[in-house]
Amino acid sequence: MVTIKPLYSLVAHLTDGIETPVLLMKQAQSPHHYNMRPSERRLLANARMIIWIGPQMESYLNKVIQQQSVIKVQALQAKDIVLYTARNSDHHSSAHQSSEHLHSDHATVDPHVWLSAKNAIAISKHISEQLILNDPAHTEKYEHNLQNLITKITLTSAQTKSDLKTSIQPFIAHHDAFQYFEKEHGLNYIDSVTTGEETGTSLKQLKRIKEQIRNNNIQCVVFQPPRPDIINTLTNQTTIKTAALDPLGLNIKNHKNAWFEIIEHTTLNFKHCLAP
Repeated sequence: MVTIKPLYSLVAHLTDGIETPVLLMKQAQSPHHYNMRPSERRLLANARMIIWIGPQMESYLNKVIQQQSVIKVQALQAKDIVLYTARNSDHHSSAHQSSEHLHSDHATVDPHVWLSAKNAIAISKHISEQLILNDPAHTEKYEHNLQNLITKITLTSAQTKSDLKTSIQPFIAHHDAFQYFEKEHGLNYIDSVTTGEETGTSLKQLKRIKEQIRNNNIQCVVFQPPRPDIINTLTNQTTIKTAALDPLGLNIKNHKNAWFEIIEHTTLNFKHCLAP
């Protein structure tokens, strides 16, 4: 069982020809505030393995799975994964850190790790190792699938870099969910409207963002659907462009290539929004 669509996509490639994974989160809700249905709780209770990002993302799941004997595979524990601290945290740091260094400080980790192609590869390797450990009879198939997946991710990343190589204009995000993607491709993030998982915007925050827009000549604001009202407040009667980005794939169908669709959609919308 897999929690979110981008992770499901990676797992579906790894288990291709062996078995089809099951997606836990079928509702279009943020995993930060997800409420499991009784049917989902039953599915989880019968699962042999649960593959998730970690408590920083699926906080609703942490207590539940700790009470079960299910095999737990956490993406944030992948070897060679690069983790960033959340830029809105009190412990903010622009430098990346290893997974080992940040495990002891869960609250500060930015969990949107799958938006980095390098991290997607590290996560895929970690999951593949766990699948082989628990199903050694299919070792050769898992290894073959992993190599095919790595090749596909690498090609997608190269195309993304090519598409965004001239996208140097500064931008502001409504919610700071794109750090891994933005840093991997050299995008020019300035600030976010909200901090943490809050939904409202104070007058102080609004003033700060308006100053950032003015001082940095911001012409692009990105957000996650549904479009927050504050986006209209910031962009009405201006030439500022907006882009709806869907890092979790909440508005796409779940399928094997969901991770690739998310990355391609993010690339295309950033490219259009950041075009001069």
